[in-house]
Amino acid sequence: MKRMVSAILCVIMLLGVPAAAFADSADAEKGLAAIKATGWADTIVLPQEESYLSEWKTLYARRAFKAPCLRVERISQLHTGRQVMPYLYEGTEVTAIAEENKMSCILYRGSDNELYAGWVQSIRLLEDFPGEQYTVGEKPDRELSFRDDLTVTWSKKSWLTTQQNYSVLSEPLKNCVGFTLDYQIIAENTPNWDSILGPRKIYVKSGDTWTEVGEFPYSDFGAVRVQVWLEKPMDIDAVGTIAQCLRPDTFYFRQTATDFALENGPEK
Repeated sequence: MKRMVSAILCVIMLLGVPAAAFADSADAEKGLAAIKATGWADTIVLPQEESYLSEWKTLYARRAFKAPCLRVERISQLHTGRQVMPYLYEGTEVTAIAEENKMSCILYRGSDNELYAGWVQSIRLLEDFPGEQYTVGEKPDRELSFRDDLTVTWSKKSWLTTQQNYSVLSEPLKNCVGFTLDYQIIAENTPNWDSILGPRKIYVKSGDTWTEVGEFPYSDFGAVRVQVWLEKPMDIDAVGTIAQCLRPDTFYFRQTATDFALENGPEK
């Protein structure tokens, strides 16, 4: 199953929902448990029992019209006037667990990397990642194990030469050889776009040490996905990017790291 589903399963277990019930229950029970695991079940209007999907869908947010994000409603209707859920940004991976009124009930992570539930137009979701995709480094020619159950949070301080924050892993990883990085500017805060576009250097942190591991181009606004392969196995506990531009601390951006590849398998 995809990484979002794996993360949701972990949250459900932490909240005390029996794993067996999740795996063997009816579609509605399974979907409801997943929504409750986000902590937002009392905030949104839940899907009708017949609206839950027997097989969840892994999809990606489409680019909005003249905006980097989509509205996520609290009910399965558009433009209700109600307060919306946190915005869904282009390229964000979502899990659709129910469909009704041409809307999808989704589980997704906001720009704060917190897990949310809400409703979005089904037509606004795509099967394929809509942004630019790059690869940094070369995949090792040996058997690898993958961790897709980790989450990241924003650091509470800046680092190295930047005043921006970085992504902190939910637990340190040993012998990491690669990961997937999602990145997107979500607020420019300047009319001079040339001053905030440009290459982004990628760093990983182990203890107190930051190591540069590559860079990717960012010449236009939109979601970017980068497959990062490290030159050698490394112990890491955080990931960061530093913009190579005139005003690297002006804009706001979303960033997350997932699908960590390990040389010697998951930690015991």
